[in-house]
Amino acid sequence: MSTRTAITYPIRAVARLTGVPIDTLRAWERRYAAVTPERDGRERVYSDDDVARLRLLNRAVQSGHAIGRASTLSNAQLTRLLDTHTTAEVAGAAGHAAPGVDTAVLTRALATLDSAAVDAEFSRLAATVPPVTLVRDVLMPTIRTSGEDWMAQPGRIAQEHMMSAAMRHLMGTFLRLYARPRGATRLLFATPAGDRHELGLLGAAVLAASAGVDVSYVGPDLPAGEIVAALSASRATVLVLGITLDSRAAERLRDITALGRQLPAAVELWAGGAAAASFAKELGPRAIILPNLDAYVAELARVGHPHA
Repeated sequence: MSTRTAITYPIRAVARLTGVPIDTLRAWERRYAAVTPERDGRERVYSDDDVARLRLLNRAVQSGHAIGRASTLSNAQLTRLLDTHTTAEVAGAAGHAAPGVDTAVLTRALATLDSAAVDAEFSRLAATVPPVTLVRDVLMPTIRTSGEDWMAQPGRIAQEHMMSAAMRHLMGTFLRLYARPRGATRLLFATPAGDRHELGLLGAAVLAASAGVDVSYVGPDLPAGEIVAALSASRATVLVLGITLDSRAAERLRDITALGRQLPAAVELWAGGAAAASFAKELGPRAIILPNLDAYVAELARVGHPHA
C-alpha cells in the first residue's frame, strides 16, 4: 500500500493555478458548492482534483456559460462542453491572434534568459487563456519572434532550451491536474533522428495533456528503432511525429521510411510540422499529415473523446 501523502494547495496557490480570484473561489464554494476543500487547521486546502475541476469551471465561464449551470455538471460533461467550444474556436479563429494575449513579457524574459520569468509567465498565461490559445497565440508567435532558425544567432539555442523546459513543466502540470480515464488513448510524441527542434511538438503535447488525453513524451532526435520500441513500451496507439527539418539526406530518408514500415499495425501515425508533407511518401499511406492546428485539434477530439 502506498503511504505517499496527497498534495494539497492553499487558496492563494489555487487562485494562481486556476486563474480564479480568491473572492470568486469563495463565492463559488459558498453559493454553488463548486468544490468542497478540506481544512488544515483554519486554512482551506485543495486537492489536485479540486484544482482540475476549478480549471474546467473557469474555462466554461470564460466561454460564456453561467457558473450556476456549469457547477451542476460533472467533469466529464464539462470536458465535452469545452471540447465542442474549443473545436469551434479553432475552426473560426485559426491564424488570428486572440485579443488581449500579449507575448511581450515572455519575449523579453527569453531575450535575457530569465528562466524564472519564463516559467512564471507561462504559468500565468496557462491559468488565464484556453490551452488552444496558449499554443496558437502564445507559443507559435514567440517562436516566430525569436527567429524561424534558432541556430542562426548566438543565444538562440539557449532560448530554445529554456522554452522547451518551460513547456515540459507546463505539460507536467496538465498531466497531473487533468484526469485521464483508464483505457484512454495514449499519444506518443517524438521527432525523427536529426530533428532537434521540438517546440511545436511540445505545444501539441501540452494541448493533448490539457484535454485529459494520455501522453508519453519521448522528445526529439530519435531513430526509427527507438521510436518503435517506445511505442511498444508505452502501449501508445497514436504516434505524433514532429518534422521540421527538410533535409532529404539518404540516411534520413531511410530512417523515416523504416519508421513508416515498422510502425505496428494498430498504431496511427500523425505527422505535423513545417516539413511533414515533404515526407508523406516515405511515411507511407497510413500517415495522417496535419497541415495546421485545426487538423490536429480535430484528430485529438476524435481519439480523445470519441463520444463527444
